[in-house]
Amino acid sequence: MLLGIDVGGTFTDAVVVGNGQVTAWAKTPTTQGNLIEGILKAMDEVLVNVDRPTIERVSLSTTIVTNALVEGKADRVGLLLMPGPGMDLTGLFPVNPCFISGYVDHRGREIAAPREAEIDEVRQQLAGAQGVAIAGKFSVRNPEPEKQVAAWVRSRLGIERITLSSAVSGSLNFVRRANSAYYNSAVGSHFGRFAAAIEEAVRQRGIEAPVFILKADGGTMPLSAARSQPVEAVFTGPAASVLGIMALQRPAGDVVSLDIGGTTTDLALWRNGIPLFAQRGARIEGYPTAVRSFRLKSVGIGGDSYAHWENGRLKIGPVRRGPAMAAGGPEPALSDALIVAGLSRFGDPGLAEQAMRRLGEAGGFSPQETAVRVIETAACFLQAEIDDMVAEHAAEPVYKVEDIVHEAAFCPLNLIGVGGAAAGLVPCVAEKMKLGCILPAGAMVANAIGAAVARPTVEVTLRADSDRGIYSIAECGVVDRLPDKRMNMTQVRQLGLRHLTDRAAREGIVFADAEAVYEEEFNLVRGFNTVGKSFTCRLQVKPGVLLELRQGVE
Repeated sequence: MLLGIDVGGTFTDAVVVGNGQVTAWAKTPTTQGNLIEGILKAMDEVLVNVDRPTIERVSLSTTIVTNALVEGKADRVGLLLMPGPGMDLTGLFPVNPCFISGYVDHRGREIAAPREAEIDEVRQQLAGAQGVAIAGKFSVRNPEPEKQVAAWVRSRLGIERITLSSAVSGSLNFVRRANSAYYNSAVGSHFGRFAAAIEEAVRQRGIEAPVFILKADGGTMPLSAARSQPVEAVFTGPAASVLGIMALQRPAGDVVSLDIGGTTTDLALWRNGIPLFAQRGARIEGYPTAVRSFRLKSVGIGGDSYAHWENGRLKIGPVRRGPAMAAGGPEPALSDALIVAGLSRFGDPGLAEQAMRRLGEAGGFSPQETAVRVIETAACFLQAEIDDMVAEHAAEPVYKVEDIVHEAAFCPLNLIGVGGAAAGLVPCVAEKMKLGCILPAGAMVANAIGAAVARPTVEVTLRADSDRGIYSIAECGVVDRLPDKRMNMTQVRQLGLRHLTDRAAREGIVFADAEAVYEEEFNLVRGFNTVGKSFTCRLQVKPGVLLELRQGVE
């Protein structure tokens, strides 16, 4: 038996999957002040007829981290950079960074050491910071300067939550890696509270199965490992909806999926039943990161989005003022409009009508007219976001000749909707865009299903310098001698595969099919002679679903 739990801003969902089908599911309110209460309630509803020892794995997803970013509630974090000479970094980071000396070259050799005195010089800039991210150019080839600066920050400034860019990604792209480190620290406390609530809930219910959390690329990682890399959880909710759709009903052709939750709507692009990947990593708040991810986009509109007038214009979200009034909330929300329009059925219809009456008074509209305007505003917003996402995909640079020759333009024919408000809102968006609409059975708990059936995955990035005769794997903290300086890419790949297998075993992941995410090989030249080669090989256990359900959810 597989237990999947999705903790959203509004609802906590749980499913039990066994024998190729969902045997039990539940949707309960998320208890924001005490997450464990809502998690336990959802677990209790689905575990009524389940023997605890038969649960093989607990898998999780959550939009809590994503929601914190969308609503501007992330922690204040300082960013320390060691970029070395020659880079204009203006506007490339979410905050104004502090620059310190020290850097290594492209082969990992330390050219200039960082200076401890500079930590005191940036003390005022870091005042009030709840965490710090440290990033050095080429640090994946030599993380020691980052580690030294982290030790100084911890001892001289007393800051404990520190993220090293070399620890969160093996990617060579300095800007993406620095942003990944920043967001890793910024969401740490939010993820920590979520992880603690899950661990306590599992303990209280006597479940001894391993606990995993979904990553943005559709794989899973142990919850214990995710505590040090919470940036992987930024898009765990959207990724869960993608895998849920894969398990429920793979869409044909070009499709856009919408997972409409309480606070956000998560968009993804599909081609012939396969979700598209972000070519070089996810973007968070518009900033590029090294987080491997499906091509996802989270926008600040959901069923509980606050509906209000602002400067004479109707605005929906991104703020959430609690649940919709129909569910006992204090302010009008999108879900209230869907209920009044007859597109959704839950809560108290009288309170929903009261919400639309209050909202419509400013413009002299009836509750029904107000509901139509709210839904129209939300549908227009989502249409614009979908159009922007498709345009961004089309505008990305092409790296392979075969893509120029064979890649067709992405042209969606259908929208596929999952999530609590999907049945009411997605058909309206599809009608506006003149597209077909698919609502799979089980759409209400698709995220929990996706979490339950996600295949565990892990990755390594091996970098080798045959001239120096060494290789490193940043994710594992490995720096070692090459078995043979004359190795080729095939042999380097096999060496990386051995480390991938070992890392999977250490983290309790059953090894499955592996894939090469990125490979690079170039000659090292000294004078007029080739003296060796530099290799980069990034491998991972291939993500996907363990099974596709034989039937939908009743």
